[in-house]
Amino acid sequence: MFDHVWLRTNAVFYHSNFHGKDWKKLKKEYQKYLPYIGNEFEFSEMLSELLGELNVSHSGAGFRGNNIKNADATASLGIFMNNKFKDDGILIDEIIKGGPLDKAKFNIKAGMVIKKINGELIDKNTDVAKYLNRTANKFMLLEIENPSTNKSQTITVKPITLGQENRLLYKRWVKINEKQVEKESNGQLGYVHIPGMSDGPYRSIYQDMMGKYLDKKGVIIDTRFNGGGDLVADLAMFFTGVPFLTYETEAKVVGGEPTSRWTKPTLSIFNESMYSDGHCYASGYTDLKIGKTVGMPVPGTCSFAGWETLPNGSYWGIVPVSAKNKAGEWMENNQTEPTIKVKNMPGKIDNGIDEQLIRSIRELLKDVE
Repeated sequence: MFDHVWLRTNAVFYHSNFHGKDWKKLKKEYQKYLPYIGNEFEFSEMLSELLGELNVSHSGAGFRGNNIKNADATASLGIFMNNKFKDDGILIDEIIKGGPLDKAKFNIKAGMVIKKINGELIDKNTDVAKYLNRTANKFMLLEIENPSTNKSQTITVKPITLGQENRLLYKRWVKINEKQVEKESNGQLGYVHIPGMSDGPYRSIYQDMMGKYLDKKGVIIDTRFNGGGDLVADLAMFFTGVPFLTYETEAKVVGGEPTSRWTKPTLSIFNESMYSDGHCYASGYTDLKIGKTVGMPVPGTCSFAGWETLPNGSYWGIVPVSAKNKAGEWMENNQTEPTIKVKNMPGKIDNGIDEQLIRSIRELLKDVE
């Protein structure tokens, strides 16, 4: 398997100079560890070290096996807990929309305290995770106290997984940003977020931009934390529509062409957590001069992945094809700079102050006046 990985990399790596590394010498340096490899995890780790020498994205190795039966799995009640609460129970700071407690019939509000789970008092000296371990999608009894009335109620809920909670938190984040853009632009701008380069996100932004934001003067395109996929060309075409016809009566304009592309100003927000096609998008949006960009530099990872499963169940990958930008420069390890560099600083972003979004609103308003 080691020989296979070395030979395949030698044959398909996108650049003959192996990023300045002596690939033949690296084989000798790492081959000597093979007699001491004890399991799949160690083998995958060693392959990751070898491939890591090439300093390239979309590479590495791993093993997904799990030999732990009945492993810990903390569930979620879909709330923000007050971590400064010193008494027994869980003080609710916020109920996440769409979560287990977000039901009108429960009438649960911030400020209430969950005192018991399945009849067991929640001890202030015990990690809350203990009470929620392996409870996802299983019925659970909660005793909830309202300190303002000293009344209690018992309800039945099904906790969700942390993955489900993360999806609810993502929707919450997008809604918060939408409302901020609407408020601070006096209703002139729209906001969309593209989390990944796939069919679902494209349909979502198309629906929003050609639907509820059709009459807006411009839209902020937030691509922070975009994990990649393959959508850069579709987005570039969609955001670069040019008006060429209007449909009118003598009294007013009633429509125009194109009807399937966005023809008004946009601004895109970038950050350090964009990857793969997320970087391709950042580079393309910049090179095509579609609009201003705000945020932080995007790491150079616009390359294709080549992943393969090995006979022992582990997997590995390396870059067989990378990309060049409009200037003919390799995009691998070549970061894309935003037009306007703004860093979200600790002490502000954790208090709900998104400086990148605030600056984006201000900049796009200049373009739509």
